Amino acid sequence: MVFTLGLIALLAATPAEPVELEVFVPLCDGAQLDCGRRGAGDPRSLEANLYWGAAFGAERFLSRAPGFRVRSRRDGPPASGVLRELVIERAATKGERLVRLSLRAYSGDRIDDALEDFLRAAAGGSSADLVVWAGHDRLMDRAPPELRALPGATPRPVAVLACMSEQYFGPVLQSLGARPVVLTRTMMAPEAYLLEALAATVARHGPTEAGLLRTALVDAYARYQRITPRAAGTVFSRLPQPQVVASQPKQ
Repeated sequence: MVFTLGLIALLAATPAEPVELEVFVPLCDGAQLDCGRRGAGDPRSLEANLYWGAAFGAERFLSRAPGFRVRSRRDGPPASGVLRELVIERAATKGERLVRLSLRAYSGDRIDDALEDFLRAAAGGSSADLVVWAGHDRLMDRAPPELRALPGATPRPVAVLACMSEQYFGPVLQSLGARPVVLTRTMMAPEAYLLEALAATVARHGPTEAGLLRTALVDAYARYQRITPRAAGTVFSRLPQPQVVASQPKQ
């Protein structure tokens, strides 16, 4: 009994493994869409780009968000499509797990590189618990890359924060065997408060609770966009929870 109680106490005191999010952020490219003034549409500006260095850009916002801490920052070589790799952790509070976000900033004019890397990760080329796209919906402009499911790989849960991603990304992800837990139905702003909301939700509930993830995103979008929750609710898709089939007793 003493041994059993001691083992239970030891297991309870052992910290859970962090939840790993791999986040692909193609910088906004003014040649593709209206990103705003000055450097907001410079596809290689880490300091000013709308999706990275602006007020609601991934690095600037998350590095200042309460409970988040930058663990590492590494810039890519000049010719690389990946401008920066950033690791940010969200500290765990009681009842939560630590969340580690590995973000890649891709040059906006190399968005096709980001798209192919993201889809490969979604198909099982990543070990992350959740694979995230946060940026322009490139599939609105071009045909999907010719990719197939990876033999022996385990497709990942996926969140696509991009305009109308249910329509454009949904069929592609299905063909790769990936399971979307966040998709969108309308035009939208893929800003970093949504990444903050994702991290907070997976810290408490894990990366596959589509309904809870949607609720958190709707709340964050309504707050920061200054719209009603009802209006924000039209942005994010209602995705089904996976079917749990009860095992049959052996005869």
